[in-house]
Amino acid sequence: MRCFVWIFGSLTLVASLPSMARAYEDQATLGLEVGYAGIPTTDTLPRNGVDVGLSAGGGIGDAWSIQGLLSYNVFPTERPLHLSMAGLETVYALDIVRFVPLIGFGVDGLLTVRDRRSRGDFALHVLLGVDYLIDQRWIVGADVRGYWVATNAASLLDPFILTVGARVGVRFDLH
Repeated sequence: MRCFVWIFGSLTLVASLPSMARAYEDQATLGLEVGYAGIPTTDTLPRNGVDVGLSAGGGIGDAWSIQGLLSYNVFPTERPLHLSMAGLETVYALDIVRFVPLIGFGVDGLLTVRDRRSRGDFALHVLLGVDYLIDQRWIVGADVRGYWVATNAASLLDPFILTVGARVGVRFDLH
């Protein structure tokens, strides 16, 4: 519980700061991500996997944007674990010329498949990342997302999932 209070308090503080950021205002973004997926605290599931994802979003102010995420993680072993995620996140961009640090949080639906059995779960996540604006249209970036599986008591998943990814994206003006 202390973790959620800290996250909420930090995001509230950041949201209250005045900003001149213009990295994503009045723009839509589309991105592709590839990286690492891990379940670091597990004793019964595979720990290391591959993450592939798509994102699409749009700016809703001078520093805020909303993104939709679709990702697929596979943890290859003799009994592979397949994890699909669909989520929505809000992101705060600290526009510093070409480098744009990002912080955010979101909600996710998860579908786990292993041994021909499937299960749906609900998760919350925190985002830390950075984008580099190559030019006015193209972006490259990296991010880390920590997922807390809220329905862990009845799930085969451990309560914490981590993804680390490299991303390429394109921006489109909305005006």
